[in-house]
Amino acid sequence: MTTTDIKEHIIPYIGETLPYISIPDHIVFREHKMETEIFGQDFSNENFANLIKKLASLGSLSLYKLLNDTSKEKIYFLGEKVRIRKLSYKTSDAISVTSESILESKRKGRSLLMIKDIHSGEALYSFEMDYYIITQDSFQLFYQDYFSSSPVEDYDKSLPESRINPTNDRHQFTISIMPFSPNQCKGHFENYPIVPFVFITNCILKEIFAFLGNEHNYEVDSLEGYASIAVPTGKELLIEVFHQKLLKNLIYFKCEFKDHSGTSYGALITNIKAI
Repeated sequence: MTTTDIKEHIIPYIGETLPYISIPDHIVFREHKMETEIFGQDFSNENFANLIKKLASLGSLSLYKLLNDTSKEKIYFLGEKVRIRKLSYKTSDAISVTSESILESKRKGRSLLMIKDIHSGEALYSFEMDYYIITQDSFQLFYQDYFSSSPVEDYDKSLPESRINPTNDRHQFTISIMPFSPNQCKGHFENYPIVPFVFITNCILKEIFAFLGNEHNYEVDSLEGYASIAVPTGKELLIEVFHQKLLKNLIYFKCEFKDHSGTSYGALITNIKAI
């Protein structure tokens, strides 16, 4: 199965569609493993969220292939946990990705991805994503309050404005993220506009790197994310951030997603390394 086959036989039957999902042009399945390559992309600072987005989408494709579903009904993969760790301090604009998926039950699965430098073969990142596997009928029942009968016509590539709000505690601050629009989330569960976790991650990382300043260069050393409930569009988010220096060159950030009513949607934990 190649990229063309994937576009015809997988993408129409998963919840994520264009333009949200974007895949390389040279994906190959070999039995239960998927292989591909990514060239010339910048994943530094807040753009690290774009790497997570690509890997999570590749994981969804790999998991669908493992299901070998022939019903031609949509299957929705909702991320429960994500973990990515940097294994090397080498930088590369040409990477290979190998994905292997595991079915833990009919309703839960996991994709394991290894990211390597194409030229040296050195491992750069390890990535794990845990998914809930939801049938179309169940998804429509669970998320009926999110349903919109009007399809989103236009795609807005921008993300909402965000800002840091200082507090009296030197180890804490908050980040306000203006509401996401359905146009910004187009393709992420059509007719059920839900804010992608990686979009919130992008906004958070942008403010964290701004908070750290430019006295040193920084990079994401590890990142873990946990989703509790889906984030609807149209809500301003308040991210409660706790930070502490763990080592001379390593800073820990714990970020909890909430809205102004106090509803918690999930959390992100990241270690940022000064280089």
